[in-house]
Amino acid sequence: MSPRLAPEGRLLAAAFQMLTRLPMPAVSLDDDWLARSAKFFPLVGLLVGALSACVLTGAALLWSGPIPAILAVAAGLLLTGALHEDGLADTFDGFGGRSREARLAIMKDPHLGVFGALALAVTLALKVAALVALAPPLAAAALVAGAAASRFGAVLVMWRTGYAGDRHAAKVLHGSGRPNAREVGVALVLAALPLLLLDLATAACALMGAALFGLVLAWRACRGVGGHTGDVLGAVIAVSEAGFLLGAAAAFGRP
Repeated sequence: MSPRLAPEGRLLAAAFQMLTRLPMPAVSLDDDWLARSAKFFPLVGLLVGALSACVLTGAALLWSGPIPAILAVAAGLLLTGALHEDGLADTFDGFGGRSREARLAIMKDPHLGVFGALALAVTLALKVAALVALAPPLAAAALVAGAAASRFGAVLVMWRTGYAGDRHAAKVLHGSGRPNAREVGVALVLAALPLLLLDLATAACALMGAALFGLVLAWRACRGVGGHTGDVLGAVIAVSEAGFLLGAAAAFGRP
């Protein structure tokens, strides 16, 4: 444990280690570190979204069409190590299981199935298409706000459902605790602030898209395995972000 980092700093570093591949100081925390650090998930998303937005804005100076959007989405994949997309593919593959145990086993299988491949392709295509439909400045703002909002979706799932997997076999240590109301409130504030980059109508449509996509997936996935897993959280983030961008594109294209 780094003595130079205050407790909140250690939790922030842990959140970045959980959700990105950005270099962070090595920290050691108690068993409930994931629940305690979840309040910073939207802040992590904000940074990932901001860096992706910089790529989109810079690329838009050189190219038109889908190239800036593709590069921005690729930048997000690099920053996160495609962790959320991996969870998305595993979660959709797990839908093919006929029992809770079978679904969890399929989700842990490293091989990519048909359901997972299709979900991954469709989600990434929707993100690119939504960004192309937006003017570059608005697309950049939507990337920042959507990345923060989608991470808040994962916090809500952690708050309302328990961990369904085998804690001892998980890739990261999952404690028995959940984010408390105060921590969810902090995450809500951090997720809401980037929405100020958008006009009211666009923000409202984007949030409706994120909620529709994210809640439906969370309900289906958590119902199937009796709670959340790391894969389910990643899937919620990926799908919520796509829904947010689609909602923003719908608002931008309205008459």
